[in-house]
Amino acid sequence: MSLLDAVSNSTSGLSAQAFALNNISGNIANSSTAGFKSTDTHFADMLAQTEAGNQPSGGVSLTSRSNLQLQGTITSTGVATNLAISGDGYFIVKPNSGTVTSPSFTGQTGYTRRGDFSTDANGYLVNGAGYYLFAGPSASTPVQVATGTDAPASLAISPAGVLTATNADGSTKSLGTMTLAQFDGPENLAPLDGGTYVATASSGAATYGFAGASVTAGSVEQSNASISDQFTKMIETQQAYSANTKVLNAANEMLQDAITMYV
Repeated sequence: MSLLDAVSNSTSGLSAQAFALNNISGNIANSSTAGFKSTDTHFADMLAQTEAGNQPSGGVSLTSRSNLQLQGTITSTGVATNLAISGDGYFIVKPNSGTVTSPSFTGQTGYTRRGDFSTDANGYLVNGAGYYLFAGPSASTPVQVATGTDAPASLAISPAGVLTATNADGSTKSLGTMTLAQFDGPENLAPLDGGTYVATASSGAATYGFAGASVTAGSVEQSNASISDQFTKMIETQQAYSANTKVLNAANEMLQDAITMYV
């Protein structure tokens, strides 16, 4: 390996480790965000073909992927409008592309596990990332509950998806039947923001139903990012970054010495 190869490879390594640290910091920052799915960074060696037929290391390539199929812990919150999914599936959500007084939901359909829903001024259920819950793909407006003194004391959802509000006086009201979106390749969903994803050609189109999943009201799914695991990865990544820095510095010093010899 030449000195220039050492410089190139160590620079590639520094860039890759910096990218990994960025993913890790995002995981740590969202370790308490409901429904958050951590992102892992995967490395692969690149080989550089030479005229002599040798293949010395040519740097590193990387990919990142969200751990969408790793479920977080389901925790009871006591908040009536919170919802948590156990098993496979995603809530169907859309952003409000209008205003609070004149909402519009013509934007892109998203899919999320983030179920920290609360009511907006119109009684629509919206999660902490600003996405509104829709009962199904053909629904024209979000799920809506009463607000103020008429706000439900609790919500319940049946195995068939019937969402029922129970009022303080014990009376009940059906809020309609909701469903979940499921995918053949959920690991290939593309991220938007706030723990929301969209379908891709690789994920396949959404199918709807529960297929063994269930939804619990008054609970949320916690982040699947483990603080201890992420700090361990951070230490490993920092050490790899430091090692690449030492290689780069050593190669730079050798190049400076070589230049000095011929000047």
